[in-house]
Amino acid sequence: MIALSIISLSKSFRAGTAGCSARVSVLRDLDLALWAGEIVALEGTRASGRTTLLACAAGALKPDAGAVFWLGARAAPPETIAYASSRAPSSACSERGALFAALSAAATPARTRLLLVDDLDVAEPIEQRLVLSLLQRHALAGAAVLFAASAELAAAPLVTRAVSLSNGTLVQRRKRSAARIAASSRSSRARASARSTYGRSLRSPQ
Repeated sequence: MIALSIISLSKSFRAGTAGCSARVSVLRDLDLALWAGEIVALEGTRASGRTTLLACAAGALKPDAGAVFWLGARAAPPETIAYASSRAPSSACSERGALFAALSAAATPARTRLLLVDDLDVAEPIEQRLVLSLLQRHALAGAAVLFAASAELAAAPLVTRAVSLSNGTLVQRRKRSAARIAASSRSSRARASARSTYGRSLRSPQ
């Protein structure tokens, strides 16, 4: 099942002083699909548009053009989507460990089908591990995951697919077969997870 489908999405913001009609294009005709059970890492610089994409994917920001479908529908019950970002108005993610706490509070294993996480790449290593472990548990339960990642986090074995956002478009970096993911059982994913020691790919806290 496709948990998230983004089709021809574009987003721009007004630039310059008040009254200026100039706009800066952040996302350009972008397509992305997330399958149930996938963990997708979103690479890119801090100004590449990752936050804009995640906010559109969460339904927190309206795109200028294109469409977003959640579980095949134009709208999804709020409890099926968990979105954690230090830029969210109600978030205290700037505090140590708050990103993990916010995601833990927002994500319910029995209901959440899409997890979206911004700023994980700037969190401390210990919190990164905690968040990744949480994301992995939800993916094994059938949720789809998209999170902002550094190259190091994107290389973690638990990551199903890594994409890079540059100049408003996505480039595929690393991929497992989506069909194989969709066809795999929970038990086979659990066995694969048990063999995956993602912590080894991350630096130990200093």
